[in-house]
Amino acid sequence: MRDFNRYRHKGAFCLMKYAAEDGSEVEWIWNSRDGVTPFCVSNRTGDKMLQHVDWHLDRRIFDYQPMPCERIFVDLSPDRARQRAERTIEHYWNRDDCAHIRQLFGTKEKAIEGLLAESRVGEAPDLVEFGSLEPGAYRR
Repeated sequence: MRDFNRYRHKGAFCLMKYAAEDGSEVEWIWNSRDGVTPFCVSNRTGDKMLQHVDWHLDRRIFDYQPMPCERIFVDLSPDRARQRAERTIEHYWNRDDCAHIRQLFGTKEKAIEGLLAESRVGEAPDLVEFGSLEPGAYRR
């Protein structure tokens, strides 16, 4: 049984409010881990930023049961880190203003490996939809 009185981060196992600056969107996101969370995340459609607001309303709920399709923070997995790195390099690789990436790494694969080396797998937060997780992908 986990000793829930011991946690490293204030946001550990908290349900937190994220909102658009204009107030048009609010989303409550659960942090399923004892790890940091970002101050801002993209909304589901990717056209607005949601900021962690009203911190005084954060509630630590150790046995929170997310609903399918609800977004939660989990530890970044190796597979998700690779997906992110591949997507990032693919996006920037051929841009004229990013020639330095090609010069530094030489190949896309080396650039991907470079990003993976900095990704903090198992420690960095990842925002995922609960129903999309593999069984056991988040800690309870």
